[in-house]
Amino acid sequence: MNVLSIYGIAAYIIALFVLSAFFVKKALNSFEEYSLCGRSLSFVYIAFTYMGTWIGGGTIIGLSSSAYENGVGQYWVFAVPYLTGYLFAVLFIARIRSLNQHSIGDMLALRYPEHRQIIRIPAAVGIIIRNVTMIGMQFSALSLLITYSFNIDRNLAVLITFLVITSYTALSGLWGVVATDIFQGFLQTAGLLALLYFALKLGGGMPGIYSFYHSIGKEDFLYLLGDKDWLRQIAVYFVSFGIFFLMSDQTDWERIYSAKSDRTAFWGFLVPLTVTLLILLVPAYLGVFQRALIAGSIDSSYGVYSMIMEVLSPKAAVFILISIFAAIMSSADSYMLATGVVFSNDIVKKFLNPKANDRELIFWTRFFIIISGAIGFAFALNIENIIFLWLTGIGFGASLVLPAYLFAWFSKRVNTTGVLAGIAAGAFYCALWLVGLLSFDVYKIFIGMLLNAAATMSVSLLTAGPKPDAVLETYYWGPKFKDVENIPR
Repeated sequence: MNVLSIYGIAAYIIALFVLSAFFVKKALNSFEEYSLCGRSLSFVYIAFTYMGTWIGGGTIIGLSSSAYENGVGQYWVFAVPYLTGYLFAVLFIARIRSLNQHSIGDMLALRYPEHRQIIRIPAAVGIIIRNVTMIGMQFSALSLLITYSFNIDRNLAVLITFLVITSYTALSGLWGVVATDIFQGFLQTAGLLALLYFALKLGGGMPGIYSFYHSIGKEDFLYLLGDKDWLRQIAVYFVSFGIFFLMSDQTDWERIYSAKSDRTAFWGFLVPLTVTLLILLVPAYLGVFQRALIAGSIDSSYGVYSMIMEVLSPKAAVFILISIFAAIMSSADSYMLATGVVFSNDIVKKFLNPKANDRELIFWTRFFIIISGAIGFAFALNIENIIFLWLTGIGFGASLVLPAYLFAWFSKRVNTTGVLAGIAAGAFYCALWLVGLLSFDVYKIFIGMLLNAAATMSVSLLTAGPKPDAVLETYYWGPKFKDVENIPR
């Protein structure tokens, strides 16, 4: 079994490098080709690369293990951000396209240009922290797979993960990420559906699984809306961390700008968003079904892998292992590339070397892809709780950057000084998490955002108002956007 798994995964990795290498020459034509595919991607490319990013191995393993412990209602922890995505799409995608800016930092610099656009630095820090926790989340999931499947040291497993993903991601930029995401998207979807089928079949179908939960008095584990307080819980998820996705992240912004038209960008976001919400039901129910198969016999983090390696036939197990491998790879590479682009575009190009040419920007993007992978490597070694990693990244991003983003769209009074004060307040609050003076939970994310927003408004009202021209660069109802259609035709 292990030999078959090794051969299968080795063949899969070789295929990734071949696909990525095919686009090397195209990606090196310019920084725009490397980071945005020359803004020429069609609907198919856009849709599959979103799905590859959103349905990561960290999501699969994190959600299935959480559902194993707490029931299928854990679906909403991951679903709420994607439900928020519908608002993001209708409110912002067409306007983001009309801004014609490369990154979230570019957009904030338009609205808060004072002090040599210093806003780019804390914005980049917040986005990079969010990204590297996502990378660490995927690395952790893959290290669990390698450790359980091949019985090797977890530190070595994380190192292997780091070396493979950073290598092919740095090679050909977004072209390589998009090409491999299409390949990996088919694999991960087929593997997840197959795994759910086997879990349901081996558990005796729904009657057998229901009988198990009835015997332990936990029938509510099987109901998506089983908790009597489900509506309140979903509302809590939205205001605490779901609201972060009104800004989304750099991976989504890259795809919005890489689309060949507004219509492609909009529907290329919404269609895979809907598919993702449906596919997320699979790991949620998978965790619940697994409990009926292997209850109490293993740590829930290893539940998926235990079922694959110990219950399925060797050929089925190898295929599904590769599909989970694909899910992890396709998510991690996107966040690594986005982190490299943020560093080269918002730090190198604006502060370290404003005259940097395309070749230099590609070099720095590759350099920080490796750095972000190394940081994700460190996170994965020290934090095994996948959902905790995911929420921590959102907490930092929301507390540092989100209020400035929303004020940029909707406020005429907030100024650069106020925004910097709000970010400082948010950073101080996050520092209290890091040193352990505050415990971390989803409610603390909302408090961090409120603290940032309160400081921003207070300082803005006590200082001179922003320049009108800067306000109109991003003001949601300003004349700049009068011809913009929220739903492009």
